[in-house]
Amino acid sequence: MLDSLFVLAVLMDENKEEEAIAELSGAIAFKPDLQLLHLRAAFFDSMGDTASTMRDCEAALCLDPTHGDTLELYSKVSARAEPES
Repeated sequence: MLDSLFVLAVLMDENKEEEAIAELSGAIAFKPDLQLLHLRAAFFDSMGDTASTMRDCEAALCLDPTHGDTLELYSKVSARAEPES
C-alpha cells in the first residue's frame, strides 16, 4: 500500500491526474477502500469532474458515514453543484 501511495504522490506532483485515477480505479476494483475512494474523489475534484467526485464521496460514505474529510469534500462539491437561484 505504501508503494502505491508513493506512486500516487509522484503522479499528483507531476499533474498526471488521469494516470493517478487509473491506478486508484484498479485498486478500488480489487477491493473498495474508504481512503482510496476519498483520494480518487479529490483527484476528480481537482479536475473539475463534479459528478465523479460526488459518486466517489457517496461510495466512501457508504463505507463510513462519519468520515470527516469525505463529508467536507462532499459538502463543498454539493454546494458548488447546486444551481444558483
